Amino acid sequence: MRPLGESPLATAPALRRPTFVEALEGRAAFDALRDEWNAVVARGPADLPFVRHEWLAAWLDAFAPEGRLRVLVARDGGGAAIGLAPLLEERSRGVVRLVAPANEHSCRFEWALGADAPAAVASLWAHLRDAVRWDVLVLRDLPRDGPTSTLLEPLARADGHVTGRWESLRTPVLELGGRGAEARTSPGFRANLRRRARRLGERGAVSVLREDGTGDLSGALGEFFALERAGWKGARGTAIAEDPRLVAFYVRVARDAAARGALAIRALALDGRPIAIHLGLVHRGVYYLPKTTYDERLGTLSPGQLLQREVVAECEARGLAALDFLGPDMEWKRDWRPGHRPHDWLYVYRPSLAGRVRHGLKHRLRPLAKEVLGWRR
Repeated sequence: MRPLGESPLATAPALRRPTFVEALEGRAAFDALRDEWNAVVARGPADLPFVRHEWLAAWLDAFAPEGRLRVLVARDGGGAAIGLAPLLEERSRGVVRLVAPANEHSCRFEWALGADAPAAVASLWAHLRDAVRWDVLVLRDLPRDGPTSTLLEPLARADGHVTGRWESLRTPVLELGGRGAEARTSPGFRANLRRRARRLGERGAVSVLREDGTGDLSGALGEFFALERAGWKGARGTAIAEDPRLVAFYVRVARDAAARGALAIRALALDGRPIAIHLGLVHRGVYYLPKTTYDERLGTLSPGQLLQREVVAECEARGLAALDFLGPDMEWKRDWRPGHRPHDWLYVYRPSLAGRVRHGLKHRLRPLAKEVLGWRR
């Protein structure tokens, strides 16, 4: 696994191979690209479950079923796809925005780029610049050191477009191997885990349940949704079970992952009853954690951290390279002493007067206003 922060593509020149871009619209055209899409991702520098075709298809069905979808496909001279950029077109008050099909449930976003990522991004950008009507391009939750981020922004700026960034996430990533991830945590944290494991064991039989999609997947997902709903998310109405779109999305993501052997639902159980659950994925040697929940009535016993310890041990036994917590930095994640991977919202504005005004309002005046309000407080 590439070390955090290292970006071999940041200064890589685009290869001078003949390319062209095919511009497609609508779900039917997107759906027809599935096999080609996943083949490109598998060959490229951002081979992530969130970039695969089935993840995006589930997202579009759940969150943008009526959205105007554009897909740009960069192809080499022989017609083979080398990169694909999915974008949703939004129009408001005469402003055309092209936005990433992503939200807080997407985990992270990248264009689907193959082995020649510089050539693909250069071709996609040239088409966007010259052949597509838009005022603002918005890509959210891009890894700052990822290929889309490091290749696209320099091209846009070189062509006179103004750009801006907002940090969206500092995602913790735990490198595995060596003397063991748990051994690298603080002595106090390890002592707390041992003490809470002992106290939990005094309440009954503790076990770890595993579901990879070959057993009762519906039952395992139902237990996850019910446990999450029983806590503060249920009280606030933000639990997955409260929104049919979220249920459909996560059920589909889990089933797709199970079909390709990537699902890893793990539960810590007390007398057979799940008290902490991971909805996890394993892809290319990395364990990803899109969702986790625990029984808040047992919060003093840290069932979530005890499950995390079991999962870390399993990942290391399997020889995985990293555990990617996904999402924002949080105190319970920091207990494991992970590294952090920054993600940004990347904005690209047309080099017009209107574009420069929008850039100034968004990236200069708005931060200044926040700073002034902070002084007053």
